[in-house]
Amino acid sequence: MKNLILALPFILLSCNPSNLGGSPDKGALSFFLVEKKDLEHLINEKAMPENPNLNQDKTLLNRDYPIEVALYNDGRWYYDLPNLDTGTGTWKYEGGMIKLHAERVLFDMRIEVVAIKAGAQEIALKFTDRFGPRSLPSEKINQTP
Repeated sequence: MKNLILALPFILLSCNPSNLGGSPDKGALSFFLVEKKDLEHLINEKAMPENPNLNQDKTLLNRDYPIEVALYNDGRWYYDLPNLDTGTGTWKYEGGMIKLHAERVLFDMRIEVVAIKAGAQEIALKFTDRFGPRSLPSEKINQTP
């Protein structure tokens, strides 16, 4: 018991301060709620084709995770997760962000496309995976700035 009491301060000091109610990590992202029109530059101006071509269509990409997403003006989206698979789902603008949903056999995917700069010039994909909450800054591919 005495060893536990002596070790407790060291255990607490080794924990992440944000887990103890302290300040969050300095690298944490800030999110901005934006108007639907601010996000239109992320959406392909066509319905989702039968076989989406991520080399030609506008996409959102995070190379580190990795994940690539294409949004289409018919409210559908396509994703490529090299570590998981490809698939499709539906999206809608709601509450200052785009909300994505896809039904999978083992789990439903729920992703939020959120602005990390005013006016949505920079965006991130927010979701929870088996390791916990994620916020991935995304680059825009095949799009004009």
